[in-house]
Amino acid sequence: MAFQTFRYARFEWPAFDLDCCCSNFVPDSKRAPYYMVYLRIIFYAILIAAAPLTILAQGITKDSLLVEGKKRTYFLYVPASAKTSAPAPLLVLLHGSNRDGLSLVEKWKRLADAEGVILLGPNSADASIWSVPRDGPMALHELVEAIKSKYPINPRRVYLFGHSGGAGFALLMSLYESEYFAAAAIHAGALDSRSLELASLAKRKTPIYIQVGTVDLFFPLPDVRRTRDALVATGFPVQLTEIPGHDHWYYDLAPKINEAAWQFLKDKELAADPHFEEYSFKGQNRSSDAAAEQYNKGVKLQQSGDLAGAIAAYTRAIKSDPNTADAYNNRGVAYLALKDYAPALADFSRSIELNPTSDAYNNRGNIYFSQKQFKEAISDFGESLKLKESAEAYTNQGTAYEESGEDTLGLADLDQAIRLDEKFARAYAVRGVISLKRSQDAAAQRDFDKAFQLDPALHGEFDPIIKQLRVKQ
Repeated sequence: MAFQTFRYARFEWPAFDLDCCCSNFVPDSKRAPYYMVYLRIIFYAILIAAAPLTILAQGITKDSLLVEGKKRTYFLYVPASAKTSAPAPLLVLLHGSNRDGLSLVEKWKRLADAEGVILLGPNSADASIWSVPRDGPMALHELVEAIKSKYPINPRRVYLFGHSGGAGFALLMSLYESEYFAAAAIHAGALDSRSLELASLAKRKTPIYIQVGTVDLFFPLPDVRRTRDALVATGFPVQLTEIPGHDHWYYDLAPKINEAAWQFLKDKELAADPHFEEYSFKGQNRSSDAAAEQYNKGVKLQQSGDLAGAIAAYTRAIKSDPNTADAYNNRGVAYLALKDYAPALADFSRSIELNPTSDAYNNRGNIYFSQKQFKEAISDFGESLKLKESAEAYTNQGTAYEESGEDTLGLADLDQAIRLDEKFARAYAVRGVISLKRSQDAAAQRDFDKAFQLDPALHGEFDPIIKQLRVKQ
């Protein structure tokens, strides 16, 4: 039986180089695109300049500041209660990819009225990404200080809230500036292992609250739990709420999500006046920018089906920065789709050398499988599972065991795949093949029926296999 599963890796590439001292969440082929947050290594001098003020509906204003000569837009809401009472808390809202600050300010406005919270919703410089240092820490700091100069804000009660791409950036900012932001709350976000290394920078353990849906495909529970566990292990007080049956979509549940976030945030306060830590980001800025630009271009081309164009873009990214592990991985996926196995294998191996990830091991395991090197394939699928359990990797490992004649081990893996994801159709199909080989026709048919119900496209791959096995019987 022949079987292949290939997918885009999650592009988690926050390469960083610190003097004093991003994370990005880019999807596999089953996920909608989030584009890379790549560390642009340059120190930004930030200047505030007057700009025309736009008053939107419901009292939300749109304004801007200049960051090294470039206009940065933000949305601000100051409830009436904040203008007359004691210094108010400030909540900095970091939007999801391909949205703007208004998308969150509007959702928080009612709670701000009730609680007297001033809302600040900056736009990222590029709507599709949040990046260090272009969008922060310094840019956020200057924005906050500008608002402080205009309104009575309690400097010890400045909070972060982020959704999706903004959630990851909020986590990063809570690590970089632990003595400036009192606490952070996020919906649907996580950090990869390299970003979590920044926890060592934090002089204070920022309180963090995470909410995530149990069926969020962009940030699966294992990834979010891994982020929580890593932060807790380094001393951060992290609270995680898993919302049953909820997916990635924030906006319909925003009132409940916001209320829970505010209940966590509102009593958190810095013990002393805020301290902003300034960082020197050093390195080859032009090379880093060029690598980021070409990488993002490669992602878009790959998702549009232009594999040759994607390969060329990833090659340019690697030329600009040879340590771009995910560019190697994604280029390998493109080569693999073209059935050009030798360069694909080389790219996956280089990606693993630079930054071992579950997806890179899974992808290389598929190469070995296609070359009938089942021992090597099983080893790579096993390494993938050590880094992150997934129905796909268990199914791949189970299939490799089946092909190498170890049906019992294969069945165990397929059973585990189905326990992890009862809708993963391929696991049922492969398990059905093993049952049919064992003359367990009824069990096999149940699995085939389930597999084809979940994914009718599997008929094309598995019908000839089933027919051949039944002829042999």
